[in-house]
Amino acid sequence: MKNRDGFGIIEFIVAMGIFLIIGASGATNIISSFSSNRLADEETQASLYAQEGIEAVKSIKNQGWQSPFLDTDCSISCGVGIIGASWTWMGTENIFGKFTRTIEVSDVFRDSANNIVSSGGSKDPSTKKITSTVVWNFSPSRQNNISLSTYLTNFRKPIGGIIVYGDGTNVPKYRSYHDSPNPTFEAEQPTISSSTGLTFIVRTSPLRTEALAGFVTSAGVLQISCFNGEAWSNEWSVSVGGNGSTRRFDIAYETNSGDAVVLYSTNTPTNNEMAYRIKPQTVGCGSGSWSSVISLSSARTAGVVQWVKLAWDRRSASDLIAAIWADSNSDLSASIWNGNAWVNEPTNTTETSLDVVAVAQDVEDFDVEFESLSGDTMVVWANSAGKNGTNGVRYRTCNGGIATCTWSAVTTPPTFKDDATSLDLSANPNTDEMIFASIGLAGSDLQIGYWSGNVWTNNANVDTTAETPVAGSKIVTSGWLTNGSATRSVVVYQDLRARDITWYVCNLSSCTKQKDFNVTPDFANPQLYYSIEIDPFKKDNLVFTVSDSSNNLYSKNLMMTAAPSFTWTDADGAVSLQTTLPQGINGPFSYAFWRN
Repeated sequence: MKNRDGFGIIEFIVAMGIFLIIGASGATNIISSFSSNRLADEETQASLYAQEGIEAVKSIKNQGWQSPFLDTDCSISCGVGIIGASWTWMGTENIFGKFTRTIEVSDVFRDSANNIVSSGGSKDPSTKKITSTVVWNFSPSRQNNISLSTYLTNFRKPIGGIIVYGDGTNVPKYRSYHDSPNPTFEAEQPTISSSTGLTFIVRTSPLRTEALAGFVTSAGVLQISCFNGEAWSNEWSVSVGGNGSTRRFDIAYETNSGDAVVLYSTNTPTNNEMAYRIKPQTVGCGSGSWSSVISLSSARTAGVVQWVKLAWDRRSASDLIAAIWADSNSDLSASIWNGNAWVNEPTNTTETSLDVVAVAQDVEDFDVEFESLSGDTMVVWANSAGKNGTNGVRYRTCNGGIATCTWSAVTTPPTFKDDATSLDLSANPNTDEMIFASIGLAGSDLQIGYWSGNVWTNNANVDTTAETPVAGSKIVTSGWLTNGSATRSVVVYQDLRARDITWYVCNLSSCTKQKDFNVTPDFANPQLYYSIEIDPFKKDNLVFTVSDSSNNLYSKNLMMTAAPSFTWTDADGAVSLQTTLPQGINGPFSYAFWRN
């Protein structure tokens, strides 16, 4: 009996132990299952919250790459929020219940094969990495996090451009341009604090998203700035003399290497009248990226250099740049950049008596271009012998497509009958053709010339009642459009007292006046500076920009179909891009398409 009772107690204890083990295991499994389900649920919520952050940043970027996307420094932590109907940067984090979200925007680097790398390589200013991180406390002793990442690119850059201009302050302004879905300029943005600029030039690199801008102040100081697609930096400054009423510098990039050259006046006569500095393509923006100053003496001009113009050879394997300059004696000379130095100034004088409005050298009546296939150089200018009824146009070429090209004799092109106080020359980007147009001070007559690559065919007295040029003005400009098999040149000029766009379209040497494009609002009369730039990628598209006597800045777009037919649109949104330009003459703005 005792033995049987003892066995029952032991059996009971064992059974209870098994029950407790099974019960504890079951409870653990239930608790673990509940915990796993809660974790999965919270991870889902966190993932959705992180994904919302990614989508918000995409929305901000789509409103504008530079602004508002890059306006706020989010390299450490940013939050987002909605104002009106648009996402925007807001604070340093977002809190939703137990979840905290932060967003980081970081730089992206690529190797020589253009692959993204985690270390080394070169920074790609047109790509950013976006990381959206959500953290929360799953329990008092356990913190969880989820991070989602993506890359955003500035997809608009290959089909856009940039315009730089002054507004009377010591911070020049710029706008980005894009043509999709419609040609338009984005909101005005500051460059970088420096000085009040009067005359501007901006050039873009053929190899990367980089622009160099220069301007001259009323005190004759040249300021060079650099834009890397994200931010501006002041590179260097130097005195070039004058008061901004002439442009004593220019900028050009070598097409093949991407190296940049700035050539400028030293405000010194006789010797070392100019100087230049070089920025290799292998380095980015920064004052330390430039060579030291190198002096350049002209063998053919002895006065103070008052104008400098550069043109670059568009052939992909070429580093040639052509320079022309005019001095205070109304002399004109030229030189060729061979990739290392300025060489091949003509042994005989190019011009010793440029046309002027009143005094030497108060007007930009000379131009230079490269033929796009041969690489031959064309220089055109206005000789002071030109009058109403007397041909004042002169030209010479440098043939061979190399730095040691052969300069032709100075030649008077046929048929023209007037002076050429305001003029422009434009090269067809696909052929060796060029188009030339000028308006004279004496008779205010428009004449248009066509260069086939071998000879000039010219049209005199195309319009005998154009506006009269004034000192520092440029009231005629030209360009080319190509769509399929159709190629046409375009000449825009100011007709007498005109306040809209007056223009001709030319098929080879045959030019036809078009119906005026009635702009909104009207340009002030007179207009003072005209400029056309051709899109290097979409060659059926050009941008025409103008400053007027009320110091307004306007920009219009012209598109050509394969028919061909032509459509002007208000890239400026039918409002002035700026109403307080520092002056109307001598290029108070500069526009360039991105070339990379």
